[in-house]
Amino acid sequence: YKNHGGGIMVKVKKQKVRFRKKKKDPVRNSKKISAQFKDIARFFIIALVVGVIGFGFVRLKYMFVDVGYFIIKGVDIKMYDEKGNLQNISLDRVLDKKIVGTNIFFLDLNELKEEIGLLRPEFKKIVLRRLLPNKLIVQGELRKSIAQIRSDRYYLVDDEGVVLPNVKNFPDKNLPIITGLGINLAKTSNITFSKFQKDKLDKAIELINEMTNNRELSEYKLKVVDVTDPGNVSFFLTSANIEIKIGNTDFRGRLEIFSTVLEQMNSDIDSFKYIDLRFEDPIIGPR
Repeated sequence: YKNHGGGIMVKVKKQKVRFRKKKKDPVRNSKKISAQFKDIARFFIIALVVGVIGFGFVRLKYMFVDVGYFIIKGVDIKMYDEKGNLQNISLDRVLDKKIVGTNIFFLDLNELKEEIGLLRPEFKKIVLRRLLPNKLIVQGELRKSIAQIRSDRYYLVDDEGVVLPNVKNFPDKNLPIITGLGINLAKTSNITFSKFQKDKLDKAIELINEMTNNRELSEYKLKVVDVTDPGNVSFFLTSANIEIKIGNTDFRGRLEIFSTVLEQMNSDIDSFKYIDLRFEDPIIGPR
């Protein structure tokens, strides 16, 4: 110790610092080896499980794909008419060839539904179902014809404007004839209308439906609906040789006026050439 300016200075003697080696713990080493063994065992167990699952998938593929148990052998068609009666219908041969012999699980039902709609336009509300193990169910309704389009021949059409495959050489006396569409249906493989033609067809169908739903006119039957001029639709009745001009709007209201005119004309209807309903007051033209 030294006295230095009122303070005491302490001199520390330098010493060497030695590090002691840590002794190995046999219990801890044993636990570490045990944990490593468990990790290895866990790895082999997981690998074994994955291998079993993979083998299971291979066996499943063989069961569902390679064997013939799920190969489609037939198609069950259930089509109902407007009265709910089941009709005996067969699919197109092209569709039969595509469906029969195909694995039932690999069949694209949405794609097939579109194909059926194109090849069989008389079907609507089509539903497809798989009936395991090897049958396909096709259900739907048959479209009902409400009129016939006069072209090179007579083509039946339903209330949605869908042309049906039943083509006739002569007109069906029970259905009104639609004329003036301006299309030769014999020259079209898949019948499609231009917007102008479709608008005219829709007008004719609208008039036919309104005429059918009018109770006062229930005893009268439409013979011809002419849509040559879409702004001036006209029609003829089977019971009278007279042209009725109805325009292209408010068919319901104008048919109500028409029923009143018919009441007033009574049995003299054949004495007139036309009835014009396009104006507020109907005009009757003499022969």
